[in-house]
Amino acid sequence: MGRPWIYALILITSLRVTGVKAGDSLQLLRSYALEQPVRYFTADHLGNFYLITRSNELVKYDVNGQWVGNYRQQVLGPLENVDVFNPLQLLLFYPELATLVQLDNMLYPTNRFQLEAVRLGTRSLVCRSFDNNFWLYDERAFRLRKMALDLRQVVEGEWLQNQFKGPLKPNYLIEHNEQLYLNEPALGILVFDLYGKYLRTLPIKGIDRLDAHGEYLYYLRNGTVWRWKLPTGEEEPLVYAGAQAIRQIKVTSYGHYLLTRTALLHYGHKDAGNR
Repeated sequence: MGRPWIYALILITSLRVTGVKAGDSLQLLRSYALEQPVRYFTADHLGNFYLITRSNELVKYDVNGQWVGNYRQQVLGPLENVDVFNPLQLLLFYPELATLVQLDNMLYPTNRFQLEAVRLGTRSLVCRSFDNNFWLYDERAFRLRKMALDLRQVVEGEWLQNQFKGPLKPNYLIEHNEQLYLNEPALGILVFDLYGKYLRTLPIKGIDRLDAHGEYLYYLRNGTVWRWKLPTGEEEPLVYAGAQAIRQIKVTSYGHYLLTRTALLHYGHKDAGNR
């Protein structure tokens, strides 16, 4: 464990984020200044948030912005994804050596899974499933697969050559509300059922990451945060007062978290930061 390297600024309650609908007004609850560059971040449903640095260090903070711990693995290569769907069993993916590392809620390693036998390609992706298994996009097999933690195959999705003419180049995979969302920047967001069967493509192109909460998908495009209403296909921008150079968004029941070049901003309702 090392020294925490972000610090909380004073609580701010006067700024607002305004979407297309007047009822979406939120306030800037907290701002955390960054002492060194952050590659990306995530947050869980308990209000904890996690920062991943350029040196591949994972740092965890609780709902009040207090440092909890940090984890760094120096021999597995870049840390490409941190799945916090289950806050008690974090899942870290190191694609360079095809390795998954499982951490507990204090960021102590509890298991490691070597995926060499699965023979993943360089564009393979991993995310946690609702039943505590994990999904992976298998570039070599050109399909989605659900695996148990002992690496038994639970579900084998359809061969995607039947749906797409050429190879896919996806960069992000999430499961949400009994569907899978595979982001392919050149094509859009590909939607699958929980058997790995392709359903449709959402016409959202050119994005790097996406998030899902409730009936919306959230993503950043050309410096603006957008949300897509899944039941209707409506797309609308969100404008956050006081937020500049936004790099990433994460939405939970605790509010909207924005990563900028210099800070992590937490927007929500007045009582969101005091749950």
